[in-house]
Amino acid sequence: MISIKNLIINLCFFILFSNQIFSQNYVICKKVIDGDTIELITGEKLRLIGVDTPEFHHPLKPTQYYTKESILFLKRIVEGKKIRIEFDEKKYDKYNRLLGYVYLENGTFVNAEIIKQGYGFVLDKFPFKYINEFKEYERIAKEKDLGLWKSKGEFELQWIQKQGKKPIELYGMANNLWGIKYDKFIKPRISSENLISELEILRRWIDEYSNKDLTKKLFENGWLKEK
Repeated sequence: MISIKNLIINLCFFILFSNQIFSQNYVICKKVIDGDTIELITGEKLRLIGVDTPEFHHPLKPTQYYTKESILFLKRIVEGKKIRIEFDEKKYDKYNRLLGYVYLENGTFVNAEIIKQGYGFVLDKFPFKYINEFKEYERIAKEKDLGLWKSKGEFELQWIQKQGKKPIELYGMANNLWGIKYDKFIKPRISSENLISELEILRRWIDEYSNKDLTKKLFENGWLKEK
């Protein structure tokens, strides 16, 4: 059984070791968790700033198009290698993950490369130091049809259809109103002002709920079952 004294000594050693690593500016990337998150040899998780790659482990979202490619790209360039971390104004996110810009020993800016080569999107929900540069990199990647931007989105739609997912159908109705159909359920006479929010809510529910709970949720919110 570990004594309190030994536990405190080990904890102090870990803190000193971690600080020493970061003070030297280099640390080993232990493993890649997904296309925009890594684990360091210290055990800390680091989320790359300004980058959002297709979801893989998200509890409320299914695996998305180009997920595997994004993960393999990051594995290839950082896993098991020395990296230098640069921090912005905020050092941790709400999940207690480090937030940083990652550089390889040869100077490669990893966050930027993900955007440049089309393995992810610019995450501009919060301001960050290189936001303008990243948006320009994304514009160029789109223009060149790189990575997930290939075919202007046609490949992504084909991939989604192959997953066997039920489509969300949209119909124009009289008096400039809209109708939404999903599986055997319909919601008619939606105004243009409310259409986008209704679609976003439906998409979230599809990802979040089981078929049984989804049916209940739809009925509770004014959806009808086709006759």
